[in-house]
Amino acid sequence: MKAKWLCLLPACALCFAAAYAAAPQNPQGSAHTADTSAAAAEARPTGSAGQQSWFTDVPSDSWYAPQLRELVSRGAVEVTGAFSPYEPVTVREYIELLVRCTAPEEVLARYSGSADQCLLAGKETGMLAGFDCSQARLAKPLARCEAAWLLASAARCGGETLAVPEGIERALRDYRALSATYRDAVGQAFGAGLLTGYSDRTFRDTAAVRRCDAAVSVVRLLDRSQRAEVLIPDYDYGAPVPAGAAADDSFFADAVFIGDSLCDGFGEFSGLKQGTFMGVTSLNVFKVWDGGREQVFREKQFGKIYIMLGINEIGYGTEKVAQAYQKMVEKFQALQPQADIYVQSLLPVCESKLSAADKRNHVTNGHVRELNTALQRVSEECGAYFVNVHEAFADANGGLPPEKCWDGVHLNVTGYQEWLAYLRTHAVMPASESGS
Repeated sequence: MKAKWLCLLPACALCFAAAYAAAPQNPQGSAHTADTSAAAAEARPTGSAGQQSWFTDVPSDSWYAPQLRELVSRGAVEVTGAFSPYEPVTVREYIELLVRCTAPEEVLARYSGSADQCLLAGKETGMLAGFDCSQARLAKPLARCEAAWLLASAARCGGETLAVPEGIERALRDYRALSATYRDAVGQAFGAGLLTGYSDRTFRDTAAVRRCDAAVSVVRLLDRSQRAEVLIPDYDYGAPVPAGAAADDSFFADAVFIGDSLCDGFGEFSGLKQGTFMGVTSLNVFKVWDGGREQVFREKQFGKIYIMLGINEIGYGTEKVAQAYQKMVEKFQALQPQADIYVQSLLPVCESKLSAADKRNHVTNGHVRELNTALQRVSEECGAYFVNVHEAFADANGGLPPEKCWDGVHLNVTGYQEWLAYLRTHAVMPASESGS
């Protein structure tokens, strides 16, 4: 038998079915797992006369136990059998817990006796204004983005002024890829310390919410002293990746290099022996998902994605290319939420070797610099790393030295080897896996 989440009035009693998918709230940063050991069993007290005083599957020292005790003391959760802390909660159950803990008693009293007491009270308070409360939606497991929306709404109804923290893309690198319906709410809930991200700096908006984390999030709403510390990483995505210690080949083992013929040449001549290479002659940002490439990114997860695109489409104009580039990066983040995205700048060109047709198509160093500025801006807005490979090749006049290329655009073997050397010393080493 699962623990019940009780309405303030008995008519709305229900089973508590789940919690928040947020492994980030574990102090050790690892996924939470139920403790069924003998030691844990010994830690579960029972009351007198056979009355159970604590849950059979919740060790007294569990990371979420203090918040669960708080909800029990408020009468919001009834101790009956197992709590099932790692099962998912439905949308309806989470709404009822929020409303029971936040709505005025006189509002709840008006709907006494109704099976939808908490839903009706939530609508009257304004907490559910604009939220889909259809029966089909209420029966589904609660997603993290929905929890953010409901928490932010409840906080505003309680008089809080919420804001999306500046630089949130550095804390949640999938933030820009979130659905526009929930993006602001996620930012506000994160900024208020109601929800956290994962240790890999993702939010994972569609992940299901578990019972244990649901309990923690509601208590954070009620007690500001228990809210999570809001941490925005110092890394500045608006600046190029700085030089550092050289990475060895193993750093690139989980990397994929995708791009045009320059990327193809890199894979063939740079000397890098590890990684996946998806360089295609004439590929551009408008066709990057064609030819089965999208399916590759749906089926296989990479740790790093290095992008080299832009020279083939430079004639379309900087803004059009930049807009398409940003959509591409956001899609990469959605498909590969745990991957680090490296946006590589365009290389300079050797204008003395370019054909007249190239120059008519805006393949000039002036246009290259203009597009690179736009790509750096895209990187900042998307929370992607900008690697300024351009600086490794530009001569005093900002062009590609003739001895580094064979046709004005494509590098020779020496050039590709220098490109790899630059990437080795301009890499962002993996962050600690421990979470908040």
